[in-house]
Amino acid sequence: MTRNAEESREELATLNRGQGISENDPFTEERYRQFARRIIGQQTVLDVGCNTGRGGAALKSACPSVRLFGLEMLPDRVAQIPPGLYEAPVTGEYLEDHHSPAGGYDVILMGELIEHVPWAGIDPLIFSAKRLLKPGGKIFLTTPNPHYLLLKRRSRGSVLGGPHVSVHCPEALSQYLKFRGFNVDELCGTGRVSATLGHRWPLSFYGAYLLVATTRP
Repeated sequence: MTRNAEESREELATLNRGQGISENDPFTEERYRQFARRIIGQQTVLDVGCNTGRGGAALKSACPSVRLFGLEMLPDRVAQIPPGLYEAPVTGEYLEDHHSPAGGYDVILMGELIEHVPWAGIDPLIFSAKRLLKPGGKIFLTTPNPHYLLLKRRSRGSVLGGPHVSVHCPEALSQYLKFRGFNVDELCGTGRVSATLGHRWPLSFYGAYLLVATTRP
């Protein structure tokens, strides 16, 4: 790894270390239950950016048969993960450095993750995900919605700021994933409002969106 790459990773870790919302976001468990409703059978799942395992615990509770693995770049959060939640010890590896179990993963979870990745890191992230997935494997991701109607009422009016270093329009991210060898199977609203509205309203009603994409041969 080059010195510049090491410095970029340390800068990213510093930004995310200061973000407390990931550890007290009341929607985290429901986000992972929404993921769980899209997982069928005894699948092998990688939880990228698993933090202290709050989401992973909700997913495992809803899908006890999954083989759940995790990655988390912050050692202090890894230290708080309950023993036995993940199939193997969670390491501070980045996705680009990770090696999948034999056969690859059926599903890779990226819950509120991609907006924490700078633009230069998006290609390596998605290429690595495709490398680690089985043929026909899926990415489940959520990210803040820059077209959210109420966003304009906020003083900043943007999803950027703090550890959020990139912004992803739903249509643009869908086209990008198609260009990188995925089929987009589902694109719908998520976030706290989805607990009452469900997923069927226009995306502009939702503070975040859920995207499911499948690898093409």
